[in-house]
Amino acid sequence: MSEETALRMMQTPPVKRIPHMRTVDNIVKELRELDSDCEVSTYCIRQLVKKGYLRALPSGSKLLINLWDVLDLMNMGVSGGDEADEAPVVGGIRRVAV
Repeated sequence: MSEETALRMMQTPPVKRIPHMRTVDNIVKELRELDSDCEVSTYCIRQLVKKGYLRALPSGSKLLINLWDVLDLMNMGVSGGDEADEAPVVGGIRRVAV
């Protein structure tokens, strides 16, 4: 996919976007085609799925991920530094500091 095509499709409203489902390896390959200096690895994508930042559709032993979700997430960013400060949730109940 060319950079011009990706930019044009990112400007298309989300309602009209056709999902571009890719495997984890192909997501990384597409990102590297858009940016040859891309530092995103397959491990990074798998961790984003595992932590719930990206949705994935299991298909056999593969995970299918929407390329546009990845690009939107990369544009938006993820902050994840305060996880240790949060109280653990047990059975749907969390401890409240008083």
